[in-house]
Amino acid sequence: MPGRSVPAYWLYGERLTERFPDALHIEPIVARSSLHGWTIQPHMHHDLFQFFLVTAGGGRTRVDGREHALSPGSVLLLPPSTIHEFAFLDDTDGFVASAAATSLKRLFSSEPEARALLGSAAVLHVPVGGGQYAGLDATLRLAMSEFAANRPVREFSLGAYADLIAAWFTRAMRGARAVAEPARDARAELVRRFVEQVEARFQHHDALTDYACTLGTSVPHLSRSCRELLGRSAARVIQDRLMIEARRDLVYTSMSISRISFRLGFADPAYFSRFFAKRTGVSPSDYRAKA
Repeated sequence: MPGRSVPAYWLYGERLTERFPDALHIEPIVARSSLHGWTIQPHMHHDLFQFFLVTAGGGRTRVDGREHALSPGSVLLLPPSTIHEFAFLDDTDGFVASAAATSLKRLFSSEPEARALLGSAAVLHVPVGGGQYAGLDATLRLAMSEFAANRPVREFSLGAYADLIAAWFTRAMRGARAVAEPARDARAELVRRFVEQVEARFQHHDALTDYACTLGTSVPHLSRSCRELLGRSAARVIQDRLMIEARRDLVYTSMSISRISFRLGFADPAYFSRFFAKRTGVSPSDYRAKA
């Protein structure tokens, strides 16, 4: 795949101008995957959050350059601009629900923590037959029934289902990161603003003191808030964002290691290689060779 550009779709195979008008789009995995030989090539969606549940079959997915096995009970959270692809086993099924960020503004406004928790891609597994699985499966089935019908107040109902699905994933991400108690709104808002700052500035390698100054807080409070809400320090949030971009470039482009390092703000390609190897256990060139 190095050297091949990664297309951006609204839904897979549909041009960005072919936007669906609904607050929520939901379809069975089989509906689109079977048309493409059960292989979905690397792509992204600029404005969509996507939520998957695998109910039968499985296969593999690669999300921002990382491979994951899929089986019944696998759930995927894919925020906007996440590069992803699938190699499904034949007859794999489940659900894929897609919602624009604007469809989730009510959730994000009332629960600021939700935006931060849904801001990172994740592949989780919930036991089939357990309460978490049953709840998500039932919600997705009801949402798909509503989507397929043409009943009164359909758009309002689809918006409500978008919130319910996103809320399920918010809770799952909170649990996965071992955050036992909801944080106060002020702390959640701080983390949300920090994540937005990191997204805009991660290639500049700004010091944590610069971020804290911009946000009007101290470095200890910022890092403590990140640990409590995201399960990782503020410094780790920045490093993880750099690693996402590095894996993307290594897997999906043909740029040299030196060019990637400079693009990511590293003055020395050797330092970038050490940075990458420390976090993955392999050099950038070995990572690319295995992709």
